[in-house]
Amino acid sequence: MKKNNKGSALLILVIFLVVFLTLGQLVVSHYLATMGEKLSLLEAEARRLERENQILEEEIKLSGSLFKISLRAQELGFVKTTVVLHLAPLIPVALK
Repeated sequence: MKKNNKGSALLILVIFLVVFLTLGQLVVSHYLATMGEKLSLLEAEARRLERENQILEEEIKLSGSLFKISLRAQELGFVKTTVVLHLAPLIPVALK
């Protein structure tokens, strides 16, 4: 009888262990799937931000180009000068 009782206790232990490990595997699989989805969303967001940064860098380069600045200066009424005027002080800046 004791042998039968020992065998049934071992069987219950094995069944409990199999159920426990199966549930553990389900939990880990769910966690990995969820993390994979989050990682995918974060990678997509990173790619979007990189594209946006490239666009902004191009806009900065274009707005700072000499051609763009000269066009803007013409729009504001600036003209190229042909005469350069040099002013000399009447008295020296430093006296001896």
